[in-house]
Amino acid sequence: MDYQHHLNSRQNQIYKYIVNEGEVKISELTEQFNVVEMTIRRDFEKMEKLGLIKRTFGGAISMVSQDVSLFERESLNAQAKKRIGMKAAEFVGMGEAIFIDAGTTTPHLVSYIPKNFNLVIVTNALNVAAKIQGITKEKIVIGGMLLDSTFSLVGPIAESALDNLTFDKAFLAATNFSPEQGLTNSNLFEVQIKQKVMKQSKEVTFLIDHSKFGNQSLYKIANIEDVNRIITDIEPPHEYSQLLKRYGVELVICD
Repeated sequence: MDYQHHLNSRQNQIYKYIVNEGEVKISELTEQFNVVEMTIRRDFEKMEKLGLIKRTFGGAISMVSQDVSLFERESLNAQAKKRIGMKAAEFVGMGEAIFIDAGTTTPHLVSYIPKNFNLVIVTNALNVAAKIQGITKEKIVIGGMLLDSTFSLVGPIAESALDNLTFDKAFLAATNFSPEQGLTNSNLFEVQIKQKVMKQSKEVTFLIDHSKFGNQSLYKIANIEDVNRIITDIEPPHEYSQLLKRYGVELVICD
């Protein structure tokens, strides 16, 4: 469905956000897009008539997530994601074995890795795999069941392929981050891959832009204390900074 012609610019951005999250609250959207509650309700009404969403109590869920491509979701906070990727590259050391997760921020890391670092790069993401050509000689793409929405390879085959691999560093993505639930994701298969990679990595870094703070998704990836570092684009609310400090998690803000 070519929904873009039926929605204005703001509504398109809101719809893409809903697809990215899977489920959202009105209060979340009013803050994210700086509009009043009534505006969001009117937008919801239009999107529901188009069959794009289903309204829930206080929010909405996406009905046609497959219609919005990974590339469209990459356009959300695109500059922030590039900056996060650039900063993350500073934490890659020569000769290391690293895992790069699926997502819309993690692929930007590849663009800033020096070509002479002699790395072993492992990924379960097709969009990452396409970018690591020429970066290093040793590249491993984990096979498995393909998720069209994220270009990630998941499931038992992917998990089995990880059994004999260990990593110096893992660079992972998350759908959301909240003080109550830690790091969460909207897809159980992806969560299982992330958790396995974390167990087999010496150091774990999550790359998350500011829109991921304060929300939570259905499936928990990890507690805050299970993470070594979080890289984001904007200083988070004070409670997050204090929480990360309490658990010894390094918070890195992009320049």
